[in-house]
Amino acid sequence: MFMHESLVSSKKMDEYITRVDDLENIQEEIPFLIFLPRKHQIKDATYRREGDKWSTIRYFCDVGNETLRVKEFFLDWFYQGFPKSLMDSFVSTYGPVKSRNVVDRVIFYGSDYKGKQASSSFALGTQIEIEGETVENVSKLSEDLFAPYLKRKFKDYPFHKRSFFARGGKPEWFEEKRIERLKWNRPREKICIGNLCAGSVGRLKEGSDVVEYVLIFSEDYYRRTIWVDSALLHAREDNLFYDLRNGGNFFDKFAENGMKFAFRESYGPSIVQIRGNTQIATITFSPLFSILQVQNLIEQLKKILQNLENFI
Repeated sequence: MFMHESLVSSKKMDEYITRVDDLENIQEEIPFLIFLPRKHQIKDATYRREGDKWSTIRYFCDVGNETLRVKEFFLDWFYQGFPKSLMDSFVSTYGPVKSRNVVDRVIFYGSDYKGKQASSSFALGTQIEIEGETVENVSKLSEDLFAPYLKRKFKDYPFHKRSFFARGGKPEWFEEKRIERLKWNRPREKICIGNLCAGSVGRLKEGSDVVEYVLIFSEDYYRRTIWVDSALLHAREDNLFYDLRNGGNFFDKFAENGMKFAFRESYGPSIVQIRGNTQIATITFSPLFSILQVQNLIEQLKKILQNLENFI
């Protein structure tokens, strides 16, 4: 069993973090759906209002003979669906990670950056991180969660309205800055591939030239997402794209044949990177896409990339 984290780390944080008795009362004011367990009682729920940091929900559950911590928020500074908390550190790579497909999400299991047994999942736009001492109890709680307050506003709620950094939140890390420095809005035209529609586009300019576009597709209730990120190779801005390398413990398939392709069996996530003479495109797919779906969608997304400026 581990001790609860302090609810407030300084006097400054007092104004943002409060205990919550009824989580339904705050569902309308946060940019993500709250997930609660069906079979386990929660306790010590807290809400961090958006301020210096993005909004989060935290609570604890007694499962077996231990107390587990649950943290929920909208992950906007990295590609959605990737279990960022299961990395050895925020600048390192993944340790061994297992996964299981449960209804509308893929749950990843492993050790988090604090060395605890943990899970991470992306569910209808909500990043859920659970931390405990044993894999058995973390799994029990992780697979018990559902969204009891499925508000209709979340059906078509695009990235730039959900995102703390797209709305001007102050970044600390370069990944956060990548989102904050773009100018975000809806595309000028409706662009859909099946039931995935582009709801947000971000642009970064150097003078009069656009050096990066980020176009984000999503399904209803943000079940699955695709990020299409197109950047100039020789722009002055730093960190316009990630260097996709074959390594680590996360992806099962990695190929290079005119483009780089990384996929995790059998429901993703996955990354495709296409390098041209002047531009590089990075396309990321959240979990719940099969490898066949990804391959079919790549061809359609390539056509959109060729005419990107006309669409957005």
